[in-house]
Amino acid sequence: MRKSTAIELFDFFAGLNQKAVTKSAFVQRRQFIKPQFFKDFFLHSAKQFYACFSHHHTFRGLRVFAVDGTGQRLPREPWIGQAFGYHLNQHDRVPSTRILATFDLLNKIIFRIDLHTQKSAEITHAYTNVAKLPKEAIYVYDRGFDGYGLPFLHRRYGSHFVIRVKKGLSPDIRGFVKGSDKEQVINVVLKDRAYRSLRDLGLAPEWKAIFPVRLVKVILPSGEIEVLMTSLMDRKRFHYKRIVELYGWRWGVETAFHNLKSFLQLALVSAYTQPGVEQDIWATFWNYNINSVLEFSTEQQVQKATENRQYFYQINRNVAAGLIKRWIPIFFCSSKSKWRAKTKVLKEQICRHLEPYRLRPSRVRKRRLIRAQERHIYESNYRSTF
Repeated sequence: MRKSTAIELFDFFAGLNQKAVTKSAFVQRRQFIKPQFFKDFFLHSAKQFYACFSHHHTFRGLRVFAVDGTGQRLPREPWIGQAFGYHLNQHDRVPSTRILATFDLLNKIIFRIDLHTQKSAEITHAYTNVAKLPKEAIYVYDRGFDGYGLPFLHRRYGSHFVIRVKKGLSPDIRGFVKGSDKEQVINVVLKDRAYRSLRDLGLAPEWKAIFPVRLVKVILPSGEIEVLMTSLMDRKRFHYKRIVELYGWRWGVETAFHNLKSFLQLALVSAYTQPGVEQDIWATFWNYNINSVLEFSTEQQVQKATENRQYFYQINRNVAAGLIKRWIPIFFCSSKSKWRAKTKVLKEQICRHLEPYRLRPSRVRKRRLIRAQERHIYESNYRSTF
């Protein structure tokens, strides 16, 4: 809901040829729906994607997930801050939550979301998630998740990882940076801070556990060197250039955050109560997954329609989000027997709105301050379709 509640209700019931209920009636009744329902609905969307699309994209037979976090400011109400936490600085405190996403990079599906306060670190939640995540997968982490705690846990539970590490993390890594080798296998030891962090979380780490990791050197166009650490030891199956490409895919989770905050307008909630805000947040994650499901199901149709064009084309997710919003009432208020035909019509409408995918040249990132209502600033060439 992005318009006033009364107008949203009018549009909803007008599509059903029914008389709209009042805003007061809607607000009173939504309080009886637990936010957990919307969370379960979101998790179910991810589960059903893999069940329904057995031909989903993989890399060497493995799914590729990015694990990363972002912040989200919430309405300035004290009960919201008490429920979700605050972002603190030297001037003020603002209700906000941190979002740790486990995101399928190849299929654009949000697999898991963890909401936490500013007081707990993202890597702490990443530690406790490893045992719960699928084993036949590769997990890609940015530099904020480096260290030896996550490698130890992934080896324990049988999943793979690619982590960008700080060049000064250990003497072995510093020596690797100075050397001429493109890749190297070293043995690392779990101790000190990583060991204590796992121990304090009750994860039963092994003191001074020794295990091998593979280091891969990345030379940026500027000449700067970055280091990736991975458990993918098969050099023939996973050439070092493919490891670098794997990490490059991590940017997909940043694009997902942009879509959530810009196109789906995650910051614009329709309620100022704790249950209402939480309902909106989980519903937005579900909405994103439905958008990705429809994009995946139309891939072959788009490729066939644009095979003779100069650029690779993709679904315009901004327009698709607006179309999906207008079709959702029709789906959920219709019988199951009519879903297939109506879904086909929606897919045809979405495929009419394509945009070329062009590689952008590297550019310096400019940070912009958020003022006024503290909403997310989206790119100027996009307009809201909600």
